[in-house]
Amino acid sequence: MKTKLIFLACIIAALSFSASTIGENFDLKIKVVPQTFSSKTNQSDLDKAAEVINNRLIYFFEIPQENIKLDVAETQIMLTLNDIDTSKVRLIKDVITSNNTLEFWETYENSEIIGYLTKADNLMQTMRTPDSTLGRKANPDLTAKSTVQTAALDSREQFSDKNPLFSILGPRLTTTGEPLPSCMIGLADGKDTSMVNTYLKMDKIKALFPDDLKFCWDSNPYKYDPSRALYGLHAIKVTTADRRAPLDGSVITSAEATTGSDKKDVKISLKMDPEGAKTWAKLTRENISRCIAVVYNGYVRSYPRVQSEISGGATEITGDFTFEEANDLVSTLKSGQLPFELRIVEVHIIKR
Repeated sequence: MKTKLIFLACIIAALSFSASTIGENFDLKIKVVPQTFSSKTNQSDLDKAAEVINNRLIYFFEIPQENIKLDVAETQIMLTLNDIDTSKVRLIKDVITSNNTLEFWETYENSEIIGYLTKADNLMQTMRTPDSTLGRKANPDLTAKSTVQTAALDSREQFSDKNPLFSILGPRLTTTGEPLPSCMIGLADGKDTSMVNTYLKMDKIKALFPDDLKFCWDSNPYKYDPSRALYGLHAIKVTTADRRAPLDGSVITSAEATTGSDKKDVKISLKMDPEGAKTWAKLTRENISRCIAVVYNGYVRSYPRVQSEISGGATEITGDFTFEEANDLVSTLKSGQLPFELRIVEVHIIKR
């Protein structure tokens, strides 16, 4: 009986210790600095970055304002969070330094770019030497294939020889060879996108295209491809002197994610500040019947064709978002966009 009482006392003590440990509170101290320093790194931008961090902590984690302290010095931001759940530290670090961007770009039509792509494909053929692997993929041992398989492989290799670019980037054409109306200029297998990038960045190839053209891939696989392996390449038109997007997420004053009755068809409703509304009206007015590319974190999420001028600064965007992705984007937009990239140099977890 005595042994049982001692054993029971040990259990009670262990549970008591565990409960007290779980109930312990911690403070989190993080030092954040700009990723790179330049003449553009000024006090007002550091203050703006601190404001964005503060908003993200509230919107993403619902941390009370009284538990957040931000001290901005000449070249750094010191963040102190009181009474923090240490299991969230990693996520907090990711969120406050995430450089998520939402951009709206003008575009070229496929019909305006197909000629340049054809010239690039032809030039790449002349650049190839007999033993070059430019545009050619290694084939398996043909001796192990049937006659039909061998003929098919030979045919593909011949096409690759004659069309180094088009063998991995399928041009967007109708069955009669006409360019499909879109800013999407080609489709490539996900595993080939890096090779397409390499080709298009070659000096001789790059010189063929307009200076104000840049390429941008879809973030998601092409929705009409059953294999879900193909990704679209889009032709973005750069129209600003600093080569930045004419409109970005910094003008967003409110955002909300909504879904249809079937919990699909996720949309994000946006409201812009007066300056953003003015730019958006101009952008849509000057691009009626053309596509505007909605680019999130460097990838195209949607590319709607403008039907008419959109005034007032209210608009909706889609892009095959999940509801969770849409909510994260909404929280990011509500928080504001960082003026520059940040990095964390110190992290301290302090028992209270």
